[in-house]
Amino acid sequence: MKTILITGGSGMVGRKLSELLIEKGYRVIWLSRERYVKAHIPRYRWDYRKGEIDTEAVEQADVIIHLAGSNLAEGSWTRLKKQKIVESRVQTAKLLLETVKEMGKKPEAFISASAVGFYGQETGERIFVEEDNPTSNDFLSRTCRKWEAEAFRFRDDLDVRTVALRTAFVISKESEGFGKMVLPTRFGLGAPQGSGRQYLSWIHIDDLCRLYLKAVEDSAMQGVYNAVAPEFTTNAGFMKMLAREMRRPFFMPPIPAFLLRTFMGQAADMILYGSRISSQKVLDAGYEFAYPTVKEAIAVTLQAMKEKEGNRKNKHSDH
Repeated sequence: MKTILITGGSGMVGRKLSELLIEKGYRVIWLSRERYVKAHIPRYRWDYRKGEIDTEAVEQADVIIHLAGSNLAEGSWTRLKKQKIVESRVQTAKLLLETVKEMGKKPEAFISASAVGFYGQETGERIFVEEDNPTSNDFLSRTCRKWEAEAFRFRDDLDVRTVALRTAFVISKESEGFGKMVLPTRFGLGAPQGSGRQYLSWIHIDDLCRLYLKAVEDSAMQGVYNAVAPEFTTNAGFMKMLAREMRRPFFMPPIPAFLLRTFMGQAADMILYGSRISSQKVLDAGYEFAYPTVKEAIAVTLQAMKEKEGNRKNKHSDH
């Protein structure tokens, strides 16, 4: 039984991925702020700011999955917040690499998260593939470049099989972003954001976790892959489909860009720009999507949210 060490395990993707790996017979351990080895998923302590890491965790790891990173959507992007966004991704990978080098124990594979923000903020008809260079030098693109460069040092310095998954918007019942789209739509107030013509790259959380599993198991996978579903949709198309699946009207004018910027600052650019991102490389690697269309992904997620809500109500009525 292989042991998979996950950083950022308590996040939305980390929790779901841990469940899937355990179900598939893997042993999962986390690097976390607190040490708690008796937990259902044993946790070992690390603090990248102080350069501290529990080497016991690294010692056990057959594969490392690096998901750690400060939440992009939380709060506005102050200078400090931006620094945290970068360091929580890059310094953490650096600490892992240095630790592995010092211990002389190489993992079989190092699999890192990245984001489609790599390609730069632009809206157009171009379809981006993994080999494409960024079109702009914006903050997110720079962050992704540093993040990936640090991850691929595992390959360059240690000859470890390394995979980076450039992830799109994740559709999940736990997703804050998706929740923020559902809420106004529920009241018939769903609307496109900005022009609405920008593309929204997306992936259902089950597909994302299964892609990570494939990256663990398929030794032919190496390098960068776009973790995006095959169907292209615009922001307006996505919001319209959401309204249709929720059986709500969809007639509101688009939310102006300046309003989004007022509330979100520079972080609004994540929503206001978007290009088409190709999923051809993961399809060529033999991956089959469980939810290849927006309609399927939205429908199954709304159903999951309904069940979650129902369970919560039942719990309350039991007390």
